[in-house]
Amino acid sequence: MSAVGDRIERKRSHTTTIIKKVMNTLFKILIGLTAIFIFASGCRSHSVNSQSQKPDLETQIPNLLLEDFALNSVPPKNLIIPQPLKVNSSEEIAFQARSLAIQKKLAALNLDEKEAWWRQIKLGDPHKYLLPIILARLSLQNQPDGKKYDSQHSWDVLLKLDQDQPDLYHFRAPLDVRIFFLFKDSMPLDVKLAYRRQLESPRVLEWTEGGTENHTFMQRASGLALMNASGFPVGDPASAATNEAWLRSELNKFLTIGQGEFHSSIYYGYSISGLLNLYDFSQDQKLRELAKGLLDWYAVNMALRLSWGTAGGAESRGFDRNTWNNGLTAVAWLWWGNQPELAEKMDEKYAQLALPAALSSYRPPEILTAIARKEIPLPFEARASHPAYYSYHESNRLWETFYITKNYSLGTLLEPARVYQVKGTIRAQYATYKLVVRDPKGQQNAVISLGGTYHGLQATGRSPGDQLVQKRGAVIFQLRLNQTDLKAGVPAASHLVLPQDYGQPQRYNNWYIWKIHNIWLVARPWGDKIELKSSISEKQPNLQALAAEGNQTAWITDVAAVDDYPNFQQLKTALDQTEIQAQDWKNQGKLSYKSLAGDRLTLTYQKNGAIGDAVINGEKRVLENWPVLDSPYIQEQLYSGQLEVKVPQQPSWRLRGTLMGPIWEVGKQK
Repeated sequence: MSAVGDRIERKRSHTTTIIKKVMNTLFKILIGLTAIFIFASGCRSHSVNSQSQKPDLETQIPNLLLEDFALNSVPPKNLIIPQPLKVNSSEEIAFQARSLAIQKKLAALNLDEKEAWWRQIKLGDPHKYLLPIILARLSLQNQPDGKKYDSQHSWDVLLKLDQDQPDLYHFRAPLDVRIFFLFKDSMPLDVKLAYRRQLESPRVLEWTEGGTENHTFMQRASGLALMNASGFPVGDPASAATNEAWLRSELNKFLTIGQGEFHSSIYYGYSISGLLNLYDFSQDQKLRELAKGLLDWYAVNMALRLSWGTAGGAESRGFDRNTWNNGLTAVAWLWWGNQPELAEKMDEKYAQLALPAALSSYRPPEILTAIARKEIPLPFEARASHPAYYSYHESNRLWETFYITKNYSLGTLLEPARVYQVKGTIRAQYATYKLVVRDPKGQQNAVISLGGTYHGLQATGRSPGDQLVQKRGAVIFQLRLNQTDLKAGVPAASHLVLPQDYGQPQRYNNWYIWKIHNIWLVARPWGDKIELKSSISEKQPNLQALAAEGNQTAWITDVAAVDDYPNFQQLKTALDQTEIQAQDWKNQGKLSYKSLAGDRLTLTYQKNGAIGDAVINGEKRVLENWPVLDSPYIQEQLYSGQLEVKVPQQPSWRLRGTLMGPIWEVGKQK
């Protein structure tokens, strides 16, 4: 090597040495600053509880490598699912106004009172009540209202909650995971480490826990999002696969035989909250598409039956008597409602279910807006079938009929079992007859139920022996008790339950008649005794009931528009044109009725059966192989794997299941 080459090599070596020294110095400075930051954060975070609880050793002496990992999560990938609305559209601006109203409402709740309350009564699921307040307050940090709340206090309460109630249970999961992803770059280090420990073994296995359908959606979708996108090591790699497989099986079930917990006004909001985490935060495009497919299914079902702020139609679990004030309709209000001030009237337990949707980037398919708001040609009829609750193959186990006009919606449900079980069953939570009458002022719709009283005087749930048939606004209902019913304690009565606000009925012959907003409700009961009960429930003192008592009771109910019969005399004339054939009812359980709309319904009671033999306009009712959904606007044929939405003047929309996941198709505008 030449002298010149030696000098160049020595110079390069000297330069490399200097660079290494500088890098080592910078690294030491970085470690020192990190240690100071960790020490300061630890002091601040734990000083509040230093007297009551001694921090564990892991928190006192942090592992710098673990904390460096916790502070440097994997950066999110670019996501390609487009948003359906532009940021500056009028719809999106209105959505953000509703979102802000929900955040303000929940943030204003007293966090310290809730904290003291759950500890005093030793509540098992405190996160359900505290996390909405914490999330709402943190979400307002960049808003003027956010200055009212100390974010560090929220973090302190959250960390203490995790220490004292570490169970990763379903009601905790959706909001807890959303808090992590929305604020992981600004949360205190000890809080971030607490989230990291949620994925360590064996605790990570809690994310695979099941339960009812909504429990599992909350737990597994939220857990999958955390495992997929937190950047933390996952103590059990199979847990993510378990959760993904379950979610895929649920979507396949929905698109082939339907949903077990269908149209639940109580629990839809909970299931949606878990799926929103996977949609918003997953770094895997296929997982986001999976979440979107499931969310779209929920949105389609909500939009179809939504009745001006009430969850109209049959339900698997729940009976909505409110207006924009239930778990399902709180989310529906976020997506399709109006009037941000309605948030103040909403009960906090329902408002908290709107919070995840309020802070999510998910928006339902635009084509659903007109259906949800009923800005489509009305009336229309729909029918649906539903599977056994947990089964992935037992199709056509329940049958639903739904009818909606501009003034009311009516839904009924058939279930093929005469069962007396009261615990460990959802039969007490079925909505088998629900009439929703629209309030033109948009304040409070009237909701009416009809049925046996085995599960309560309010005539909700699937009472053993209830049998009925519906065509448009008319229903024939019968309850005839057999010896097994009597031994099981089935009450010898059936009730028509409606709000007290509409007073006592008018009478015409054997008809009991109420004028409710823009409709007439007419009822013809049979029984040993017919009695109007002014109040039936301490929990719902505003409800009254027309009771038919006896071992054999029956009803005909019908609904007519005031526009068609503007006064009582015209209605009486119309009732004279109807026809009731009841001569075979007492001995054979056969009733026939020609309705105000001109339909002929006949129901022959099956004494030891569960459904009854029905004939509608001369055709025998056949329940075999009913579609999952069938209406002029939404269709899903049984086993088809395809959900289709059609609205006039808009391109059709389809969600199709494949072996590799959901795909979406948009047709041409007609």
